[in-house]
Amino acid sequence: MSIQAENNKKTEDIKASLEILLEELENKKQMIATRNSCFYKIVHYFQRDKLELLNRAACILNKLNNKFHSFDDFNSIKKLRQTELFFKNPVLKEFAFFSYKSQIDSNLLDYVNIEIKLDKLSKKADDLYRRGYHVEGIIANGVENDIRNLNRWHFEKKLIDPNDYKTRALAIIDKARPTLEQHRGCKRILINLIALISTLGFAFIVNKGVNNRFLFCPETKSSEQLTKLEHSVSKLNY
Repeated sequence: MSIQAENNKKTEDIKASLEILLEELENKKQMIATRNSCFYKIVHYFQRDKLELLNRAACILNKLNNKFHSFDDFNSIKKLRQTELFFKNPVLKEFAFFSYKSQIDSNLLDYVNIEIKLDKLSKKADDLYRRGYHVEGIIANGVENDIRNLNRWHFEKKLIDPNDYKTRALAIIDKARPTLEQHRGCKRILINLIALISTLGFAFIVNKGVNNRFLFCPETKSSEQLTKLEHSVSKLNY
């Protein structure tokens, strides 16, 4: 099989899995909507929210399947990952989201995951500014913009290597942390960003399970600065 044929198969496999999941959702929606028993009429009010969520999930899947271009397309994989996160809603737990990550380049997945967290930081920055925390909002926006620039330089243009990327990105977060960690939502986003950035390529996370702390165990370290910044994650609490 040629490389192009293999790539096409990966894309079609993902789209086929989306169609299967969509069919399961549609079947569940139909089952809820067509029940006519007296008991169902009593509990229909409580099922309404679930049906609305199923409708939303089906709409998201349908749009994703129609606009999914390729397994190596950034926007396609970002939408796929966002859909997977949406399906973590407890109401949707009976619908197991299919496994796809083994078919996606790990660098692309890292890029997507970091950008999704930056989207959350952007929304949090806007929220802080609206609530009168202007300095914090500006700092959060600065972190977002600076790391997005680093993302382009590293993941797209290949202008900086992984160690340089991590050192710069973690330094940006470390500088903003004393101000932003005063706000619970920001603190959670920063922890997730540090986790993703610190473990790019060679590290893994061991959840200590104590006081919501994390221990990072990299296989190698490029510099004392990177070591210090990675270790600082354990000092962040939710």
